[in-house]
Amino acid sequence: MTPNELQTFLHQNIPASAALQLTVVDSRAEKVALLAPFAANCNHHHSVFGGSISLLATLCAWSLVHLNFPEYHGKIVIQEGSTRYLKPARGDLTAVCETENPEEWAECAKMLASRGKGKINVSCRLFSEGEVAAEFAGRYVVLA
Repeated sequence: MTPNELQTFLHQNIPASAALQLTVVDSRAEKVALLAPFAANCNHHHSVFGGSISLLATLCAWSLVHLNFPEYHGKIVIQEGSTRYLKPARGDLTAVCETENPEEWAECAKMLASRGKGKINVSCRLFSEGEVAAEFAGRYVVLA
């Protein structure tokens, strides 16, 4: 799926992604990167709103799962998620998720094949002005 195809899919199926004005920068099974512009996501403290950070991270991780299991057509839900806010983001925000543990992805595929449901843990780093502003970890469930 190209970055433009993923962006269109997100905006059409998850309307909150359009509100963030997110742009898909990278959309591979190995890595997803999403960009949210500062102007659309700033708060009264002149930093990126925490809810925008959390949503961008959740969408980035969801997208990575979607790109690794496209045959399930987006039947993916988040089971739990945690965001650590490390420093104020005072510029555009980029979320980056990468497949890190091949064994865990293989185990998710195996669970899907045998049980019709698989679980996978995904982490993201969120950058603003070249520095890590937040970290996200989530568990996603893929449904057959």
